[in-house]
Amino acid sequence: MCTEATVARRSVRVIILALSGLVLPLAVGCGSTRMTNTARTGTEQLLLTNSWDQALRQVDFRPLIGVPVFLDTTHVEAVDKGWVTSSLRQALLSQGVLLRETKEDAQWVVEARTGAYGTDDSQLLIGVPQMNIPMTIPGIPAGSVPEVPLIKKSDQQAVTKLALFAYDRASGQLVWNSGTVLGTSDDKNVHIGGLGPFQSGSLRGGTEFIGMTIPLTEEERDLPPQERSGGAVPFTDPAIQVPVGVLDRDDFLPR
Repeated sequence: MCTEATVARRSVRVIILALSGLVLPLAVGCGSTRMTNTARTGTEQLLLTNSWDQALRQVDFRPLIGVPVFLDTTHVEAVDKGWVTSSLRQALLSQGVLLRETKEDAQWVVEARTGAYGTDDSQLLIGVPQMNIPMTIPGIPAGSVPEVPLIKKSDQQAVTKLALFAYDRASGQLVWNSGTVLGTSDDKNVHIGGLGPFQSGSLRGGTEFIGMTIPLTEEERDLPPQERSGGAVPFTDPAIQVPVGVLDRDDFLPR
């Protein structure tokens, strides 16, 4: 049973809706949004730092456990040098290495270098590319044919090449070598007709379309994340805490 107050509230609601229906079609609105872009895209930065992280995860620093070392990054050439050097320090510390701020306080010097740190891109178009038509007949203006893609695909890949070695500060003798490791990261975009982009690659957990993730197949669900994205599976993780003293550093000194 409705009270007078309830009836009054409903009447007010009906009046408001009726006025809205009359006023809104006649209303004119104006608004603006200011958007800016950074010099580097977020995707490029993620690709590069992810490829670096993947390469760094493959370096086993456990032979340096318990040794006071100085990290020399003079030969590290990377646009994201802050991230690169900080992640190197974290990886060393996480695996039980003792960092020193100066060479004079260290027993060994760890020198890092990069052989590659950059991106490549490729594009594929199946359809009609955009073309400019020059004026060949007087009186007929020049024009252009717009791009008509049936399938359009663009790939961007980042690659990192990393190597480290350590030498004794006093004697200058080589005591450890990481070997060369490679890391990659990619981003893929596909347009089919006027539909797209379908986005995939190592930056994403699967294939995405307009912000929605397309469910993985049963075969893909059984794969580890690194294999789904096409990346290499690292054999060690710098975030793993290794107790100091598990390995004897004397075992790694040259005889």
